[in-house]
Amino acid sequence: MRVIKGEIFVWDAHLARLQQGLTAFGLACPQDLLPRCLEAAEEVAEDALLRLTLSGGVAPRGLMTSSERSPQVHIQAWPYHPATEPLVLRTLHWPLLGMARIAKFTADYAFTIRLLHQARHAGQIGENEQALFTLGDDLLCMETANILLLVNGEWLSPDSDALLPGVVRAALLESGALRACRCPVDWLQVCDAMAICNSGCFIRPVTVVNGRRLDVHAGRFAVLLDALRGRKGVPEDILCA
Repeated sequence: MRVIKGEIFVWDAHLARLQQGLTAFGLACPQDLLPRCLEAAEEVAEDALLRLTLSGGVAPRGLMTSSERSPQVHIQAWPYHPATEPLVLRTLHWPLLGMARIAKFTADYAFTIRLLHQARHAGQIGENEQALFTLGDDLLCMETANILLLVNGEWLSPDSDALLPGVVRAALLESGALRACRCPVDWLQVCDAMAICNSGCFIRPVTVVNGRRLDVHAGRFAVLLDALRGRKGVPEDILCA
């Protein structure tokens, strides 16, 4: 997530998602996370990218019992640098069926990294391309972001339990600028524009998908930008072009 001049966009939503994930592991959420995050970000830049990770703590060999669980907090922060290269996507089958992602689990990252490595080694994904995951005949998400498609003048996003639970996506849905629905893979051939969103880049246009060049003019994304503009923790340049 971004920390911009001491502000985090909808921190409560990040915290709620974290608490949900910890509950699945029988862990309690520490109470002092926000000041620790802000302090870590302040040490590196006014506009920082932050990764907050909680582990179950240190335990002897074997499964950790409930009495041994004591969450340890790990915070990493870097100065934020916007991407400058065009975003090029290529569809790739997501093999975990519809497994729900109630939170961002480390195990999911490890699986994704291995899947991408194998796909690039097999020539399924080019070196300058990033994966757009599909599930059957439907679109799912990007590697670390939700996807948004402009179809017939309306911004739409895939609706599935297997999606990353994106905070920015949720804000766009709540504002009415975005609607969740089934998004067939075929829409990649007819959509007028496409973007990804997450709490790092906020809104980033997709330049090419499966070899098809898309419209990246800022006007295409006005509805999305207006839904976020002026809110705490949102950068002045929302569109990461």
